[in-house]
Amino acid sequence: MSKDTLNNLRRKIENLDVALLKLLNERAEVSVQIGKLKAQDGLSVYDRCREEAIYRYLAQHSQGPLKISDINKIFGEIISVSRKLQSSIACNESESQVKSGSVSNKSTPSGNTSVYGIMGNPVAHSMSPLMHNAAFRLLGIDAIYLPFEVKDLPGAVAGMRALQIRGASVTHPFKTRVLELIDEIDITAKKVGAVNTLVLEGDSIYGTNTDWAGAVRSIEGLLPIKNNHFVVVGAGGAARAVVYGITRKGGKVTVVNRTRDKGLALAETFDASFAPLVDIVKVSGDCLINTTSVGMYPKVEETPVPQGVLSRYKAVVDIIYNPFKTRLLKEAESAGCMVANGLDMFIFQGVEQFKIWTGEEPPVQQMKDLVVEELETT
Repeated sequence: MSKDTLNNLRRKIENLDVALLKLLNERAEVSVQIGKLKAQDGLSVYDRCREEAIYRYLAQHSQGPLKISDINKIFGEIISVSRKLQSSIACNESESQVKSGSVSNKSTPSGNTSVYGIMGNPVAHSMSPLMHNAAFRLLGIDAIYLPFEVKDLPGAVAGMRALQIRGASVTHPFKTRVLELIDEIDITAKKVGAVNTLVLEGDSIYGTNTDWAGAVRSIEGLLPIKNNHFVVVGAGGAARAVVYGITRKGGKVTVVNRTRDKGLALAETFDASFAPLVDIVKVSGDCLINTTSVGMYPKVEETPVPQGVLSRYKAVVDIIYNPFKTRLLKEAESAGCMVANGLDMFIFQGVEQFKIWTGEEPPVQQMKDLVVEELETT
């Protein structure tokens, strides 16, 4: 190919890009108009049926060479930006209503508002309230999700019954401790040996686990699970979910933990091998996964393993998502590893929780966009 031909093709691309940009801005202007109408009529920004219809008509009109999956990715980003534009309009409308004293009762918690929350200690860093409250708002569900920093777990569970809190996320350090305090757990939670999701049914509290599904999704974004060897650091509730998900998908696991008894018990439960944390330099595999809270905000300078061991792995996963990139992941990248944080695990465990609590399909991309935006500004 001659240099002139290449330059001509590049100029053609540039002209097409400019034309696309003009069309995208025109589309955005129409989207803004739609957002104003939605705000005036009190309609939710997110409309699952409408978005599904968009993907269907795009598939019908596509003539290649782009694959349908590629088109869906491209338009997924366009739709996500449109939602952000419409959400900002909805927020501005709400602010105007507050100033004028004409706030709708729908936006204010009442005696009919369903209450959900997250139980843990600490929980100030959690993005769960941001994510779930956005989903409630976008779907027009009269519900609120609150952070509960728990100092007395039995008291918190009793309070959930007494206050008729409809559901709760359970996070560090209560995922295994809560088992003995609730009325029933499902088969998944029994196998995992930990609960991250509570549901109030009448006066009974039911527990399940959605962490494992989020973990599998996060890991498979880097490498296949089947027949690969995973070194899992930690032996708490999150570790149990990760090990369960890996073994369920046909992967091999070595559990590494600071305390021998707890780590060995987890390994034996899932027919995995065990090594104490002091021997991490003797262990290697395809992927290292940190399931501990070491390195989580605000203690961002901490890391669970020595930097020198990271070159033994193809990939490193840290289930922490705040900060967005932990010291462990930064050092793993420097060692040439593929890396993933806990964002996808967090998002998709939350998506499954939302479905369990409401029976509704949540606006996944919008939830993720909000969390990413918040993390990038903190």
